[in-house]
Amino acid sequence: MTITPGRTRTASRRTRSRVPARSRHSRPPAPPRPPFLEPPAPEPVEVPETGLDVRSHRAPARRSYQRAALLRCALYLGPLSVAAAAADPLSQVAWPVPMVTLLLGWAAAQALTCTGVAAARRAGPAAAARRVGAGFAATAGLWCALVWVAPAAAVGADRGLALVVGLGGIGTLATVTAALVTRTEAAVVVWSLPCLLLAASALAEPLIGPTAKVGTLLPAAIVVALVRAFQPALLTDGPGRRPRPTPAELRRAGGYLVIGASQAVCVGLVWQAGPSGSTAPFWLPLLLAVPILEALIGWHTGQVEAGLDTAENGADYRKHVRGVTLITLAGLLPPFAVGVALALAAYQLPAAKTAAVVLGLAGGTLLGGVFAVTYLLAARSRTGIAATLAAAPPLVTVALPVLPLPSSGPLPDAVAVLAATHLAGLLIVALTAQPAPTADDPRSTP
Repeated sequence: MTITPGRTRTASRRTRSRVPARSRHSRPPAPPRPPFLEPPAPEPVEVPETGLDVRSHRAPARRSYQRAALLRCALYLGPLSVAAAAADPLSQVAWPVPMVTLLLGWAAAQALTCTGVAAARRAGPAAAARRVGAGFAATAGLWCALVWVAPAAAVGADRGLALVVGLGGIGTLATVTAALVTRTEAAVVVWSLPCLLLAASALAEPLIGPTAKVGTLLPAAIVVALVRAFQPALLTDGPGRRPRPTPAELRRAGGYLVIGASQAVCVGLVWQAGPSGSTAPFWLPLLLAVPILEALIGWHTGQVEAGLDTAENGADYRKHVRGVTLITLAGLLPPFAVGVALALAAYQLPAAKTAAVVLGLAGGTLLGGVFAVTYLLAARSRTGIAATLAAAPPLVTVALPVLPLPSSGPLPDAVAVLAATHLAGLLIVALTAQPAPTADDPRSTP
């Protein structure tokens, strides 16, 4: 789901002058935001009365999170277009190939985005791009080793095709990650247009006939976007040693690794449990949830930051955060309500195939809500809780067959687990409304 040197909750407060005095709510540097949720830093403006260089982050911040959400959604079209253009090669490999590719690539993207943001803040985009590149190079090497040792039934008849498909998927996710940590989203979106054109050509095949050039040109289009995304890695570093991840950064990266791996496993569980040959109902709610997730969490984090300047004391700030959390919960309730309603409606349908399709829609809707809750908790520095919540559905699903509980089938069980996880996530968000304070945070006292 979802990143470059930008303003954290208080990062810019150390470099600006307040008028007339420094607020009592200033706080030490906060940890980097979760992947795919870091808004751009607002531009400095001049105050005519004093001429002091300050950063206005109320009205600009309200517009910046919207622009950032739209830009990231456009960036995410790159992987989707690659998947659409590669429909024919994907149909020729065994189903574990795309699932393992998603597991490795998405988990690496989550962890490397977290550490890449920290590297970009301390040493610039060149160091961040190199760190991301090294991580994905290791991921690609792991994929090559898995294809080499995997049995033929797990990769398909053509082992070379499976290798290329996996490397293409990992390279596409590496492109998105590098663009996010180096703040080159707009440029990478432009360089990803060939992938979009190839996807449009592949989708138009029923109307215009077979287009054999799509499979030939797609690897080149992926490489073009990949090279542009990692162009900052060629920049020279400034003075100083290359930064190494701190223990706190490694712990956060480990949490995001668990989150990414769990999300990929959840996608695989719902996909495999759904009706054969019917994947559109499952993917549709997830695709719709992406822009809503980006906008909602961007608004939430922006409003929490705004409270640092508007609140007069710690009690006022906590009241402000609780109000923002209440509105955010209202935005997270519709996926839960719609998912549960679809699941209940599926049991009223007489046709088993139609019921399975509706259950697939319910599973995708609830899964999008679980993703949103997980990212919201991570955005509030509750990475451990977010990782635990994300890992709960796959762990419970695996444990269900050995528990003395009645089972209605893989898909109903997966939907029930996702509904319970979504409800638990909403309760956790409500109970942890106050952001996690630092040791010397002045807001820890009224």
